[in-house]
Amino acid sequence: MQSVQISDDVAFLLKELTEREHISSENLIAQLVKSYKNEITKRDELKNFFKPYRKELSEFTPSEASRRTDKT
Repeated sequence: MQSVQISDDVAFLLKELTEREHISSENLIAQLVKSYKNEITKRDELKNFFKPYRKELSEFTPSEASRRTDKT
C-alpha cells in the first residue's frame, strides 16, 4: 500500500464529500484513484494515436525559424 500526504484543506473537502455522497473515505479514494488511472490511460492512448502525425521539428532552431519568417 502507498502512503500519501494531503493538506488539511484537502482532508476537509474529502470528509465533506464522503458525508454528502454517503460513502466511506476508502471507497471515495478508490474511486478517485480509478478515475485518475482512467484519465492517464486515455491521455497515453491519445499520445500514441497522434505520435505518427507529429512533425519532426528538431532541425529547426528558434533563430532559424525567425529568419525564415523575416524573409516573407
